This record gives sequence, C-alpha cells and structure tokens, in this order.
Amino acid sequence: MPTDERVAPTKGPLAGIRVLDFTWIRAGPWCTRWLGALGAEVIKVEWPESPSTRGGTNTTVVYTTPVGLQINLNTGGHFNDTNANKRSITINTKTERGIDLIRRLVTVSDIVVENFAYGVLERWGLSYENMKKLRPDIIYLSMSGFGHTGRDREYKTMGPIAQALSGMTHLSGLPGKPPAGWGWSYLDDTGGMYGAIYALSALHHRNVTGRGQHVDKSQWTSGVALNGPAFLDIQVNGRTTIREGYPPGNRSHWPGTPIVNNYRGRTAAPHNAYRTSPGGYNDWCTIACFSNEEWQRLVGVMGCPSWAANRKFDTLEGRLEHQEEMDHGIEAWTKTLGKYEIMERCQAAGVRSMPVQSSQDKVEKDPQLRYREMYMEVEHPVLGTWPLQNAPFKMSETPAVNSRPSPLIGQHNREVFEGQLGIGHQELVDGLGDGTFWPKDLSMDPYPYLREMMDSDSPVDWTGMEAEPSPVPAPTKTLDPDPTGAYAGLRVLELVDETGQWCGKLMADMGADVIKIEPPGGETARTLGPFYKDVPHPDRSLSFWHYNTSKRGITLNLESEVGRRLFRRLAEKADVILETQRPGYMASMGLGYQDLKSDNPGLIMCSLTPFGQQGPWKDYQTSDLLHLAAGGQMASCGYTEDDVPDAPPIAPGGGQSWHIGSHFACIAIGAALVHRTVTGLGQYIDASIHDACALTTEAAVNHYIYSKEIVRRQTGRHASPSPTDTTQHRCMDGNYVNVAAQIRDRMTSDRLDVLGEWMDEMGLARDLLDEKMRHPDAITDNELFLYLISNITRDEMYRGGQERGFNIGAVWSPDEVMKDQHLEDRGFWAEVEYPEVSEKFRHPGPAGIFNGSPWAISRRAPLLGEHNQEVLCGELGLTGTQLATLAESSVI
Repeated sequence: MPTDERVAPTKGPLAGIRVLDFTWIRAGPWCTRWLGALGAEVIKVEWPESPSTRGGTNTTVVYTTPVGLQINLNTGGHFNDTNANKRSITINTKTERGIDLIRRLVTVSDIVVENFAYGVLERWGLSYENMKKLRPDIIYLSMSGFGHTGRDREYKTMGPIAQALSGMTHLSGLPGKPPAGWGWSYLDDTGGMYGAIYALSALHHRNVTGRGQHVDKSQWTSGVALNGPAFLDIQVNGRTTIREGYPPGNRSHWPGTPIVNNYRGRTAAPHNAYRTSPGGYNDWCTIACFSNEEWQRLVGVMGCPSWAANRKFDTLEGRLEHQEEMDHGIEAWTKTLGKYEIMERCQAAGVRSMPVQSSQDKVEKDPQLRYREMYMEVEHPVLGTWPLQNAPFKMSETPAVNSRPSPLIGQHNREVFEGQLGIGHQELVDGLGDGTFWPKDLSMDPYPYLREMMDSDSPVDWTGMEAEPSPVPAPTKTLDPDPTGAYAGLRVLELVDETGQWCGKLMADMGADVIKIEPPGGETARTLGPFYKDVPHPDRSLSFWHYNTSKRGITLNLESEVGRRLFRRLAEKADVILETQRPGYMASMGLGYQDLKSDNPGLIMCSLTPFGQQGPWKDYQTSDLLHLAAGGQMASCGYTEDDVPDAPPIAPGGGQSWHIGSHFACIAIGAALVHRTVTGLGQYIDASIHDACALTTEAAVNHYIYSKEIVRRQTGRHASPSPTDTTQHRCMDGNYVNVAAQIRDRMTSDRLDVLGEWMDEMGLARDLLDEKMRHPDAITDNELFLYLISNITRDEMYRGGQERGFNIGAVWSPDEVMKDQHLEDRGFWAEVEYPEVSEKFRHPGPAGIFNGSPWAISRRAPLLGEHNQEVLCGELGLTGTQLATLAESSVI
C-alpha cells in the first residue's frame, strides 16, 4: 500500500497520466476517450490527409455535421463525442523531423495507444523495444484487428468483420433467416472498452512493480469470449450451434425444438418483443416472465383476457409449447397501449417490461438517463454547445467527467510543441510550411486558427502537465522472477448474480483473489444451462463454469447477524467489493460503503445494478432482453423489410447487457485502483447497466443529437437513417461473408487488377482483365465482386480476399471459431482441469497478450461452498466445530 505522504490528485483518478494517442475510426478513440474522462492528458496525433473519423469533403463515410455548418474536418458531431477530453496535434510521421518529435513525446508519456494495422509503428522505428529505450516503464497498447501475434496478423478488419469472425453475428437473428448482425460496430465499442480495461490494469501493475509492458490486443478476439458457454456446450455435450431453431430471435427458446439453454440465460416464456400503439417503426416493447407468478401478474395487467385463462398457459412447459398463440394474444393487448404506459403498468405489478428505445427516446424521453445526467452539454468552438455522453458510473472521490469537447485538428500544436516540448516558434512556423505539421498541398490550406498560431509570437500558455515524465509511485510489490497478473495480490469480495459475474472473472483471470460469496443455497447463476451432460445441478452449469473461473467460493447468509459479522471481517482486508444487490440492500444490512470504510480506508466498493442507486427506474425489474431494448440495441438490430417482412427488432443473444455493464464497472474499478496506488484511498462506485447499454450503440445517438436522424435496421450491417449497400452476402456453399462497405470505394485500377487475377485463378474471369473494365465507373453495384462471392465458398472468399488486401470476414459459428489457427498461434484457448469428471475443457482466453502481467485461468469455477473451510477457518480462524454449527444454522 502507498504511504500516507502521497497527495491525492485534484482531478480524475488518472490525473498525472499522459496518453499519446495514435488511434482512429472508433475502437481506439473510444478507449482513449474514457482515459481522458478519467483525468488523463490525452494527446491525439493526427494528419489532415488521413483524418480518421473527422469526415470532411475527401471522405465517403457518413458523419454527423449539424445542418447549417460546412462539412470539414472540425464539424463532425460523432467525432466530437468519440474524441472528447483530448488535445490534437498534427505531425507528419513520414518525415525524420516528425518521428523525432514523436520520440520526444514518448519520453514524457505513460501510455502509447494505437489501433493501426500490424507493423505501422515498427516501420516508424517505434517498436515496443525501441520505445522502452526512450522510457523504460512505457505502456504500449496496440489494438489492431487481429493483433500483432499470429499467422493472420496482417489481415484487415472493421467492426462488422470482427463480429462475423468472432461468432457474435451468428448469435443475432431469426432461425432460418440470414444473420441479422448487430446494427452497429459492437466490437468497436467493446474493443475500446477492453482497451481501457487493459490500459488501466497495466497502469496499476506499473505503479506497484515499476514495470511497463506491451499489451497486444486483437479486436475481433474481443468478441470470442462473449460466447463462452457455447464453447463448453460444444465440447461437453457435443452440441453444435448450427442447429434448428438457433438463434431463436428474442425468445429464450424457439417453439418445436429441443429445450437447450445456452442463448439468453433463463428459459422463459413469454420472452419477446411486441408491437405497441401507435404502430410506428420503433413502437415496440419487451416483456419477460421468469416464473408462473410473474405470468399470472401479467395476465392481471392485461385485464385477465379469456384466452390467457386456458390451463395450457399455467406452466412454463405449456407456455413454451404454445408460444405463438400466447405471443399473439399478448400483442393484441400491447398494440392498444403506448410502450411507456405498458412498462409502467407492468413494473407496478412486478412484471418485467421495458420499451424498445430509439436514440431519440434515449435523449428526449428516458427519465432515468436524464436523472443520471447521461447527456451533459459541452461547448465546442466550431459546432457550438451540444450534449456529450457521460460515464455510466459515479465515482465518489474522483468523478469521470467530460472536461473538454473534441479538439480542432492541430488545435494544440503550439501548446504541445512550443509549450510542452520547448521548440522555437520559428520552427513551428517553418514546419507548418514545409510539410512537418501540415500538408504542402495547397488544397489543404491550414484553418484560420493555424494561421493565427504562425502569426503569434506571444508566450505560450501551457495548461497541460509538466514537460517532465509524471512521477510514478515507488514500487510496493516484490518483483517475482516470473511475472504475474496485473491484479495479483488484490482481494476482491464478489456478491453478484449473473449480472456482474463477468466483471469478477475479468479481474480474477488477471490475478486477483476473487472470493465469490453466495447464499447457502447457491447463486441463481448456478441454475442457468446448459449443464454438464444435460443434468441440471448447481455444480454442473456450463454457464457458471465459464463466468466464474479463477475464483474461490464460499457461502454466507447475510440475512443473519453471524453472516454479516463474518462478512465485515472479510471486508477489513479486502481491496474491492463488487456487489449487484438491489439498491440500498447492503446499507440496510449495515454493510454499505460508509459502514465498511472506517475499518478499511483503502476499500473500493462497486455497486453494479440495473439502473444505478437512484432515479425513477432504480427499482424496476429487468433482464438481458429488457436492457437491450431500453439501451437502444434493439432499435438498431434486425432486418430490412425486403429481407424479412414484418420482422421485429432483434436483441442479439449471449447476455450482452451483462457484459456491457461489467466492462464499464471493470473500467471504473481499474481507475479507482490506479488512484489508490497514488493516494492510498478507496472510494464508492455506483455503476448502472442501463447507462452502460445506452452508451454502446456507436453512432446512433450522435446521429440524432447532431442531425435529428433516427437510424433504421438493416440486415447484417450498420443501422442507418437511409438505406445502404448490402455488405453480408451468401456464398456458393450457403454460408455468409461480410464485406466492408468501403470495398467499392477502393476499386481503383490496381484493385481491379488484383480482383481480376483472383477471378482468373478461380476460373471465373469475365472481361475484368480487359482494358475497358479497368475503370472503376465500369463496375456497377459491385457486380463482379458479387459474382465471385456467389461462385466460391465462404472460407475461400474470406482467406482469398484477406490475402489480397480486401476487408472481408467469414460469418462463423462458435463451432468454427474453435477451429481457427490464428487463435492457436496467440495461445488463446486455456485448458482447464475438472477433476470431478476427470476431464479437461478449453475456455476462451483474453483479447490481449500481456508481456508483463500474463493473463491466466488459475482454477475452474468453485463448487458450491468449496472454500468455506479454507477461507473461514484458514483465514478467519474458525474451528471445525464452529463451521459445522454455522452449517446447521444455515449461516453457510
């Protein structure tokens, strides 16, 4: 632990940390955006000729420039939100002078982040080994699509490609229909969250050991572990995910197929989306009943219609068998009411229901997001004053805030180069003219504020951190000969159900000693299938196995005074408490943060709940389906009318709302831990799953905020306010590939030559090599590319395209993901022993390779109460007799 002499930061938990940001598009900037919100000084390195997501007249990508403003590099609303809390410099990395200045910035930075293709920084002479020579404890986070390790590391990817390869696209849609896809780049958003999680863990590790490291993160691999229970089901039960009735749309189970639960958590009916009044495009609600009692309450809310009184609906088995009839009856009722009125009536009666919210709904109609101040206005020097999205967690001591809007391109050149690095003003002026700080091309004339920089010779007002590297706390951990996980040595007490167990697993697999505390009968997550050999049992849930690796497990009844007293003793030596109890429960038991911190000032306590601790919806009942409806995911995911007429909005499966909430909770905990290494102080974190989901729809919210446009669902690709070209196509073998939307735009003469040679090799050439076909204008609607796709197999298209530089991804099922050799090269799969059944099974690993703090699964998930004696007797000093007495009195 740090000494009492350290001084608390005056800003966020990362105050004093400098991030050198080479990121572009979405995943990388989304990572550094949150590091900036947490108080880091983020210096974004850009170049006007390749302006990333800024937009401008030289790009074909759709951006969100408000009506009335000229489209240029400084008027993109989506860029403003994605790159808030940063400074911007422009520098030509193709020049010797530019690289020299970058090296100088590395020497005074704590973290370097980039999400270029493999090898870019190496070609600049800035490999990790070279950066270590400039600053020995530097943290280098690379975030390329396939990572820097593995046979496919030079392949290309974007969000939809990553989702296709990871198996996640396969989890979204209706049975017998094409994959619906995700409607936005979920793995760009998620990749950015993982980038922040990994950067924070590396910072914590550096602060306690003095060591930096390279974290080699792969974007598409970020999604693989989010399918975890399916991989165990494939191995344990030999059950393929390519089967009838899978994926079952918004249902937990598709009618007429064997009941197998590895898609949406609990098996339930009703569990679906229903049309509401007045029948507009996003007039839908979701309803889920997890018990017969909840079903009877819903019948009462509906006014006890005669059809619902039929005895065949009295049991879950009957409702599953007759879902079509039941859903038809429910929708006849929902179509008479608005979606918010349905929610209010149902929630008042104890029935789970939430509206499908569009981006407009979230910004203008959601009272919970308004109460939580998720959209706070910030003034931009060109765009004006607009709402920016806030953090989905509240930190009691070091709030995460939007401290500044996105920067104008090159806005901070003078501050950084003159004020921070100390170069002369004339050198800056010369660099703006000779191509070091701005292109020589006259069509890229510098903006007026850049001209003003050249004309001003007044002293520079540097408002950032000092030029010298920020001081790093003296290491507090004895360095082991073999590196350990970033959170090794930390104790985490976990009181969670399925909504928060992923957060605990992330920390446990990074080395923390996570003690899972369950009620004597076991956590409800143990009841979720699929099960080992399809035999339901608390110790045979494959879902529980996946989400609880590397943890120890005890049972403790917090409703008893003895149980609470034992918990308080454990809390005295804990570093983190993660809990998902209903708001106010822990405090009502005398176990709230205020009750516990007096005995442990360094304690960090994170409450991860559906809607946060306060607000009009704080006590509402939810489910994964309901969160994806209210969070805006379903408004973006689904089918075009031409592909699947009258299709509902789709909630992608796999427990994604729980993942999203856990990712942001892990970010908040990681930031609090970094802060604690400097100050020794803990804090309380109020994290909301709803807030986190509302943040995770990429550009949908910004489309509405800046352009007042509402996106519409489109099969297998990004939702958009207007129709876009199809990017998901069926190959000769009946399988699908996803082709990046930019392929047509890049059909230069050289690209056509490559395509023509490829088709010729496959015996499919059709005049493409003729001179008349060399001009891009001769290609209409990707006719030749689609011809190739329809005449070769999916994997031939994927591999052949990637090897020729085309951005293409195979839509794989989880079964097929397990066969990928690139994952083998990265050592992705972790073999875990299960001695009770005398078998070993492969679990998915991390998206990143940590060369300084290795990730590892240290043990299988705990059996119910497995470590009671080890923890309660071995650590708290109870005797065997006392343990037996506690068991008899239902305390454990």
